[in-house]
Amino acid sequence: MGILDKLSSLLPSRGERAHAPAHPDALALRHDIEQWLQGLVEPSWGLLRSADVRETDDAVVVTADVPGLDRDDLTLQLTQDALIIRGETREQREDTRDDMYVAERRAGSFVWTVPLPEGVDLERAEAQGKNGVLTVTFPKVATGRSTRRIPIKAA
Repeated sequence: MGILDKLSSLLPSRGERAHAPAHPDALALRHDIEQWLQGLVEPSWGLLRSADVRETDDAVVVTADVPGLDRDDLTLQLTQDALIIRGETREQREDTRDDMYVAERRAGSFVWTVPLPEGVDLERAEAQGKNGVLTVTFPKVATGRSTRRIPIKAA
């Protein structure tokens, strides 16, 4: 059975597509293919695993996984609407012929652009790195407008 036959067996026919839920095996296959393709086109070679942006009442916090990188390996730049994270690892090789111990680490670099929402204070941004996790905090700018809840009265 060829790859096309396997794919065809997982996907519903045209008439069934509109009414049938997605087959779990097809979703898993799609995820695997997307991960594989992402690894081909991203120059990071897996150096930057993930980045999250979350908003609190008084700040926007960007958290990025940068395993094995020190602060000297990272560069942060700000544009008007984005945070640019650059990182680079250098090739490391260890070789102990007597004990047959060989260790190699992949060298590479990445650039990740993280869009920022409006209303953050770029001048007061703070960054810290700990245990392979980079955290950049952007305080929110006071807009002068306050928000309040409007109670709903019974009719």
